[in-house]
Amino acid sequence: MPSPRKHPVEQPVFRSLMLTALFLGVVLLILNEPPSNGVVNAAALVLLAVFVVSFGLYWLAWVLREHELWRAGRQGQGE
Repeated sequence: MPSPRKHPVEQPVFRSLMLTALFLGVVLLILNEPPSNGVVNAAALVLLAVFVVSFGLYWLAWVLREHELWRAGRQGQGE
């Protein structure tokens, strides 16, 4: 029997995307100090925005997963 699909919170690819975007965004901001190139600034801001959005989605997925586990536990107790 094939193993069940992993929840997005449990998949390392999602965390890797989030942390890579954060790292590259910060590196681009540090390398472009003082701000001289608008393209590098824009790329850094886009990467940081990707981090913020992916972090929000990761947090929401984690909360929903924990809630579902809680509900499944309560059903097992026979409310």
